[in-house]
Amino acid sequence: MSALRLIRLVFLGKEVSPATVTFGPALTVIYGASDAGKSYIVDAIDFMLGGKRLKSIPEAELFSTVMLGVELPDESRITLVRRMSGGQFSVYLSDLTDFPKGPADFVLAPANNQASAKRQSVSRFFLEQLGMGGRKLRKNRMNVTVPLSFRNLCALCIIDETKMQSPVPPPLSGQHVTATAEVSTFKLLLQGEDDSAVAQEADALERRKIGKGQIEVLERLLRDLENSMEESDTPIGLSGQLARLVRSVEEQAAAINSVLESRNDLLREHAAVAHQGDVLETRLREVNELTARFELLREKYDSDLERLEMVREAGGLLGFFKPGVCVFCGAEVEHQNAGAHMAEEVTAFGESVSAEIQKTIALRGDLVSTIADLGDQRSLLETEIRDFYGRMNGFRSSIEALDNELRPRQSEINSLLTKRSEIERKLAAFAQIERIETLRLSLQPGPAEETPVAPGLNDRALREFSETVKVVLSEWGVPVGDSIRFGKSENDLLVDDQPRASRGKGMRAILHAAFTSALAQYCFSRDLEHPGFIVLDSPLVTYREPDPGSADQPTEEEFETVASSFYRYLDGQFLGQSIIVENTDPPENLSEDAVLVHFTKRPGSGRYGLFPALTAR
Repeated sequence: MSALRLIRLVFLGKEVSPATVTFGPALTVIYGASDAGKSYIVDAIDFMLGGKRLKSIPEAELFSTVMLGVELPDESRITLVRRMSGGQFSVYLSDLTDFPKGPADFVLAPANNQASAKRQSVSRFFLEQLGMGGRKLRKNRMNVTVPLSFRNLCALCIIDETKMQSPVPPPLSGQHVTATAEVSTFKLLLQGEDDSAVAQEADALERRKIGKGQIEVLERLLRDLENSMEESDTPIGLSGQLARLVRSVEEQAAAINSVLESRNDLLREHAAVAHQGDVLETRLREVNELTARFELLREKYDSDLERLEMVREAGGLLGFFKPGVCVFCGAEVEHQNAGAHMAEEVTAFGESVSAEIQKTIALRGDLVSTIADLGDQRSLLETEIRDFYGRMNGFRSSIEALDNELRPRQSEINSLLTKRSEIERKLAAFAQIERIETLRLSLQPGPAEETPVAPGLNDRALREFSETVKVVLSEWGVPVGDSIRFGKSENDLLVDDQPRASRGKGMRAILHAAFTSALAQYCFSRDLEHPGFIVLDSPLVTYREPDPGSADQPTEEEFETVASSFYRYLDGQFLGQSIIVENTDPPENLSEDAVLVHFTKRPGSGRYGLFPALTAR
């Protein structure tokens, strides 16, 4: 949800030091003596957010300029600068605490009718920052619409002391001519719907042309949709279930992604080493082929050795290889000649046979050594192949285990997604019911009413808002019982079926504060549009003061309980920024984030007031 945050309010004058009030991000309490300028702070905030005029007070005579620091929804900070006499706004894109040193970054017109193509209004500027530009409000019973103004929103979040105690219902100003638009503004915050889609009616006769059958059709549609819901179904409950389901889906998705990452890592490792098996198998085949060939060569060497050994043995038996009488012709050595059979030739042949045997034995030895090396390689390769397939089986087992882990998680997330779709369908049905109710109300003519009811202000939203008001009052400890609701026809809070307007001024003030706080909290908790802050002037002081004839007068102890609980709620549970102006002291045990500004109205003792004692009259 987009929201604004007020940073500080600064009054500037040429002959005086700046008078500054800094606001905290959550609770700010400005309290102390009367006539110290506390209510003037509320008026100045309203003035700096588009109010027409800032009343003159003697204490402010030496001051001429007001600055309001604002933090925008994107967390950037700007400073609005305006003359206390009124006029346009100078805007600086920085957080200023004293007179600006240079020209403004841009200017804003104080009202829409003073804006131009080059200068937008302050209202349009803030509405666009909140994402609410272009919204329409129903102006009258004829469904004539007007643009939403930021001033419409300020009326529901800046409550001065007079309005706080007034018997006029909280959403209204008391002006009949603006009542329809004021209730439409309340509906816009309560339901997040403007009146852009409302068709303007030509006249009363045209309204009477709408047939009763159309309303009956819409009512049948409503019954069918409501019958499709379970009795326990509520938009708030379903929204809570949807939020929990979304968290569960995110948790399951994160778990599945973690498992998938592990699985992908294993697949990458598997792919990285898978080719190693082919390499090892190829190398083993090569080793086996070489071994087979070398075995054939060894057999050939063995055959050659056997043949050479036979030649040598045969030569020895026949005497071929010994010198002496020729075994062929019987000639003595001395009678043998070169042309005949010489003994040296026979002897040389024998030596050649021996040399060939030795050579073959050497070659065979080298071959046997090589075959042995190949055998060692084959054993090593076979071991590596066994290890490789063992590792691959491990990969497959790990991947299968992860797949087994994924299956139930995928089943669970599918179930969660189915449930989420069902809840989203029901929420869409509730939204459709609201649209049909809005249409049915717009089709149904009614008598002229003193206080109009905006189209689409449906009972369900009012019940939920009333419950929020009840919770706020209960947290504050206000003794109002359990029967609290917002009356559609009265546009007012009803306590025990009695409107707020009928109560004493102290109870009217506390109920108005509860209305404003509950409306903001209602919007914050549902991510509905709201300016993001509330400013309450004197919500408690009249609740404490004697009110003759009022049955709502609390005891001192009851007041202390309510006051303490009021501040603690805004300090610890309220989801936006709250600025409280009060005469009574806040409790001492607020959080460190709470900002307390005390005006003593005593020179030399703390802070005198909004303006220094030197300039105070």
